[in-house]
Amino acid sequence: MNTKQIRILRGLLLIAIMIAQFSCGTLRQSELDRNRQLWRESKITNYRMTVDLQKAGHATPNGKFVITVREGSAESIKSVNNPEVDLRNGGLKFERYDTIEDIFAYIENTEKETWSWNKREIEYDPKLGYPKKVELDTTQAVDEELFFAVLQFEVLE
Repeated sequence: MNTKQIRILRGLLLIAIMIAQFSCGTLRQSELDRNRQLWRESKITNYRMTVDLQKAGHATPNGKFVITVREGSAESIKSVNNPEVDLRNGGLKFERYDTIEDIFAYIENTEKETWSWNKREIEYDPKLGYPKKVELDTTQAVDEELFFAVLQFEVLE
């Protein structure tokens, strides 16, 4: 194989990689949009969810929490191990994960990141569409790993 053929093959390979990345991103966005629409159509604004949250980084919560949401806003966030204390005003950064809408926004924002994810697994609830499990990891940033799972979900009146 001569130099010109090698350059052509490299170019074709680069184009194929770019098409594959674009296709994956488009499919992920389509899946996100479909599930977000399913969630919004449910019109659930009052709910309680028990979540397992593991996130690297300063002041980020880790552990199992019970989050009560009323009218789309977090009413209380309590540790499963210490349910008497509301953690909303304790200095921990819950704002990205304290409602289903926030979790959808977080997932969508990861699509806009410039680095590539070594691990990117997202499961949605088949009936209501909310993100049931999110696992993200990249070697390009130290504090961007995330594991988030909805362990229990209850619609409230």
